[in-house]
Formats: sequence, C-alpha cells, structure tokens
Amino acid sequence: MNVPEISIIIPAFNEERVMGSCLESLAQADFPRDSFEVIIVDNGSHDRTLQIAKSYSGRFNLQVMEKPGVRISALRNQGARVARADVLAFLDADCVAPKHWLNQIAGLGMTRGAGVVGAHYLLPPGSSWVGQTWHRYQEACKSGEVSHVPAGDLVMRREDFDSLGGFDESIQTNEDYELCQRVRNAGMPVRALPQIGVVHLGTAQKLGIFYRKQRWHGSHVMKVFLRDILHSHNRNAVLFAVFTLGCAAAVCLGSLVAIFGGPWALPLGALLALLLPPGALSFRRVVSAGRWRDFLPLSTLYLVYGCARAQALLNIRNLS
Repeated sequence: MNVPEISIIIPAFNEERVMGSCLESLAQADFPRDSFEVIIVDNGSHDRTLQIAKSYSGRFNLQVMEKPGVRISALRNQGARVARADVLAFLDADCVAPKHWLNQIAGLGMTRGAGVVGAHYLLPPGSSWVGQTWHRYQEACKSGEVSHVPAGDLVMRREDFDSLGGFDESIQTNEDYELCQRVRNAGMPVRALPQIGVVHLGTAQKLGIFYRKQRWHGSHVMKVFLRDILHSHNRNAVLFAVFTLGCAAAVCLGSLVAIFGGPWALPLGALLALLLPPGALSFRRVVSAGRWRDFLPLSTLYLVYGCARAQALLNIRNLS
C-alpha cells in the first residue's frame, strides 16, 4: 500500500449533524485517493457519529478509532501517533473542506521547520448578522504571520509536531494558541494562508450560542496566559475579560448600595465603563472598514464576548 502524502486527523464527539458533510467534502476532493488518509478519533459518541463515519470506509483510506473520556487535544494527538504521512492536517468534524484543499496543502511543499500553516475559517452560506459581523472583523482576511490559527484547520510536518510534543492535553480550550506559541518559541513560523481555508459549519449564528461558545473557548485562556505573562499574545483578550468582570461587579454592587440609599453615580459610572471598550473597539474597526452600519452589531458582539470571557474567569476549575 502506498504511503499517503497527507494524514487528515478529525476529533469527534456526537457529531452526527455535521460528520457526513465533513467526510463528503473529503470524498469529493480533487486529490488522488491513495495520497491521503483520514483518521477519526471519537471521544465516546452516543449518537450516530461512528455509524456515519464508518459508512465512508469505501470512499477513501479511513481509520476510525475510539478514545473516550479525554480532552480534544488527546484525540488529536492519538490520531497523529497512528498517522502514516509526513504531513498532518488537523480538521474539525464541523468543517467542510473545498475540493482544492488537499491540493493546496500538498502544493505548499512543507519541509522540516516549516512550523504551522493554517487558515481562519470561511463563513457558511446564509449566515446571520452574528456570524457575518464577527467573521468580517475577527477572522476574515488574516494572512501571513499570525499569533495562531484554529486547530480545526491546522497543518504541520510530523517531525515538527513530534518535536514539540503535540497538543497540550492538560487544557480543554486554547490548545491551538498554546501549540502555536510553542512553535514560535522554537523559532518556527505560524502562518495563515487563506487558500487553505475551510467552511466552519459551527459558526455561531445566534447571540445566545455566540455567548456560550465564547464562554467555553475562554475556559483555559487564563491558564495559558499565566504561563508566560510577558510574551502572551492573549494579553489583550485576558485584560478585556478582567476589565469586563470588574465593571460588571461594580454595576451589581453599586446598584445594591444605591437601592439602599446610596448614590447612583457608582453603578452608572461602572455601566458606562463597561460599554466603553466595546464601543471604542467597534468605532475603530468600522471607521477603518468604512462600514458605519456595523457599529451597533459589532459593539453588541464585543460586549457579549467580554461578558462570556468574564464568566469563564469565575470558574476556578479553569485554572487547574
């Protein structure tokens, strides 16, 4: 059997809604079938994820593994351990790869020391104002040297990945940023290449879902930040969350004092302080883009983002 050029590693847990779309996109890839393999590592799904995955066994070289009760980093590392190719392409189950995705990766000609290449996600068709606005200002058009790329579309040479010890299995989220941080510390680049972007079906389309996703993504941001405070690219995100938490606490406490006869100046001032950073950030972004109509939607998303990340800070278990 030919040794594949690219090993695609997909972690999964209860992904029956999206797994078929993900694997169908790989089945439609404009790339030789014997030149890639797909490794799915499942975290104990109790829906139809495994059944759907195994139905693609005749479409391309597929290996389905089970590793229940671990974090997503461990799933990705397990896939990397059994991969046969020199190039590891990490893809999430809720992502759809364009037909040219594998050709574009193969065309990069990655050699030892290439570090990380990847792309920020593409937006699903028909996305809501939540998805469109956040994508337009936070994810779109990122190219060249970046602080990190998402683990759902991240490519590395096997020897580079192995030399760094893979993903950190002690953290549930922020594992992509943490790996990219170690890549940069080792003197290798982290590059975003839009031509290898994948469509993220998991893009939040409602405000409540956006809040829950940001709260979850913020779970271990502080833990990673505290490892290297002076050099962390997460500094602004952490400070934003800390500031939001302080303002929200001042609003609540000040309102309680005011109800019992104290001045309303404190809670009103704290509320103004809470709204100021989202407004200032949005103003700067919409002026640069020339899209004034995005000011209110973007301000809303920044405020929700800050509140979600602030709530993540309150969970003391996220520091362990």
